Amino acid sequence: MAKEIAGLDFIFDLDRRGLDSLLARVDGDLEDVVEIAGRNIEGRAKSIIIRDDIIDTGATLNSVESRTAGKLEREIGPTTEYAPYLELGTSRMPARPFMVPAKEAEEGPFRQALTQVFERGL
Repeated sequence: MAKEIAGLDFIFDLDRRGLDSLLARVDGDLEDVVEIAGRNIEGRAKSIIIRDDIIDTGATLNSVESRTAGKLEREIGPTTEYAPYLELGTSRMPARPFMVPAKEAEEGPFRQALTQVFERGL
């Protein structure tokens, strides 16, 4: 369905049928890409915790998980209440980040996978 959006001195005619059709064709693949990225971030975060010896009891390591948060959404992270202090540091303890580096490492592969999904859908 076309919609008109009036601006100051111009009008756009947007036709979402093509976009909606593309999204319908790639929906399952997008869900897979998001799930895989979530698992990759979870795995990387755990690897960083082990590599950098950010372990006392292992509770934070064991609490890091990727959870479904909605359609095409994942929540990835630890559930221990002190995990933010490990990640960000305090006035008495330096930061020992594990979630941010894990997310940053997945950004390129995630974008590449999204590009491939949409190119296949076209």
